Amino acid sequence: MKFAKMLFVILISLLFLIGCSEVNNDITPPIDFTHHPEGFGKASSPNFHKFVFANNDWSFNLEECQECHAANYTGGTVGVSCLTCHTQPSGPESCNTCHGNFADPNFIAPPNDLEGNSDSGSKGVGAHYKHVYNNSISINIGCFECHQQTVSGESFVHAHISPPPAKMEFGALATSENLGLTPSYDFTNLDCSNTYCHGGFKFAKSESSNDWAYSEDYIVGNNYSPVWNSTTGEEAKCGTCHGQIINGELSPQPKGHFGSFAAIDCANCHATVVNKNGELIDKLKHINKKIDM
Repeated sequence: MKFAKMLFVILISLLFLIGCSEVNNDITPPIDFTHHPEGFGKASSPNFHKFVFANNDWSFNLEECQECHAANYTGGTVGVSCLTCHTQPSGPESCNTCHGNFADPNFIAPPNDLEGNSDSGSKGVGAHYKHVYNNSISINIGCFECHQQTVSGESFVHAHISPPPAKMEFGALATSENLGLTPSYDFTNLDCSNTYCHGGFKFAKSESSNDWAYSEDYIVGNNYSPVWNSTTGEEAKCGTCHGQIINGELSPQPKGHFGSFAAIDCANCHATVVNKNGELIDKLKHINKKIDM
């Protein structure tokens, strides 16, 4: 009888110990509230998270932030919301969090690059504004004409964050099919080349219904290589991309085009594009891969 009682006590003790062990293994470890350095959330601190990310060559993953602050950044397990400062619809995942105007979600490209530069002479700023928001010679150009979107949907925000420089992969507007050229950007010289939009084009007389306009078998552009961060104002000068030197002066007339025309004469045939003063009147018909006559 004593043996049976003793065995019963031992069994109960073992079950108790096993149960405690299982509960112990299921206990959630305490949150480490010292995960970030002091001042991580203060813009005036040298430990402000923007500076920490920059000092680590922008090698960070927003999914790590979501582990503690919740997938929607509203506070999560630490009870600290990121949306107090990141008030844009996408919170910290808004494009202008890192580049562009942090206060205006309509401006997601520089001025204001990753290093805080806003002058066009900086390589991170360059001609972003003139291409994306204030393009005076063609349609405004979207980000993915130069920075192709290889990942779609919400995952793009996470996937494209990587150490500078930004990855370059030109889109359809910059690619000239009839020349077989591959557009490229030189990170040393800070210029692009082989782009349709800067004169990398070739139109064949044999394929045109207006062969009278040709003085040679092809009308070709200059295939100009503009300097991305130039401040001279010369990079988009009329004739730079599609003109040629005639009598010592730059003419807007492409090589292989009939005649010796000045800018004022372009309107004779391209009246919906340019006026008699040589001024663009419809930028949507300029750099559009079509010949509007």
